[in-house]
Parts: sequence; C-alpha cells; structure tokens
Amino acid sequence: MPKSRRPKLFAWRPVMIYIAAVLVAGAGLVLWDRAYEAGQRSATSTQPEVIATNLVETIVGPGTVQSARLDRKTGTLRVVVKDIIADKGKTPAQKRDLLSREGQLAVEGTLGMVAFKQIVLQLVKDGKVLATVRGEPGKTPQTEFPPDLK
Repeated sequence: MPKSRRPKLFAWRPVMIYIAAVLVAGAGLVLWDRAYEAGQRSATSTQPEVIATNLVETIVGPGTVQSARLDRKTGTLRVVVKDIIADKGKTPAQKRDLLSREGQLAVEGTLGMVAFKQIVLQLVKDGKVLATVRGEPGKTPQTEFPPDLK
C-alpha cells in the first residue's frame, strides 16, 4: 500500500537553517559589541594622572608631558614637561617670563579642572630643569628658576 502524502505548508529545513544562521550572527554581534565596549572603557582611563596629563598637553602642546606621578598620601601631582618655547635666541629675562607664564597657565588650568593639594610642574629641556612651578588651589603659582636663569 502506498503511503498517502499530504502536501506540506512549507519546507521546514530551509527555515531552520535560516533561524540558526540568524542566531549565530546575533550572538557574534553581541560578543563583538561587548568586547568593543570593554576596550573603550579601558582606553579612557579616569585616573587623575591621565586627566592631568591631557589637560597639561592641551595647554602646553601635544606630546610634551614626559611623566606625571601622583603621590596619593600627600595629594601632590608631579609633572615633567618638555619645554618648547625657551630657545637659545632669547635673553634670560625673556626665558624666565615665558617659562613662568607657560607653567602658571598649565598649573592653573589643571587645578581648575582636577582637585589636587599641590601640583609641581617641572619644565625641562635636554634633561635640564629650566623652571619649577608650584601651585595649590586658591593660590597663585610660584615659579623657581635655576641659578643660570636668575
């Protein structure tokens, strides 16, 4: 006796293959999105040193901050910045004025955005400290120069 075949409404095999492909693609997109978001969170650090470095580089120039260290016990941020404005063609008085203004702008700009007890900013050129600017919230930054610039 031959089996009677009822006509199928539609073919189930292609539908199941399509559903499986959609589920695999959706799972892949979810995993990719989570990995991307995790990378974004780690790339944008909210450490005070990183924020201060970005602020100082915005004021002085990109790539000028050589190091930034925060002493968490005392709340003092120490930043070493490569000087880009004091060249050999300027007099010591001009260098003092430019270095003082450059350091004060960087210290005041940083203190205006991030709270530190004190910022010590050293402007260096060729490994030699040209000026040290110290600033505290609510006070005018003070600049110290080495003997050869006094």
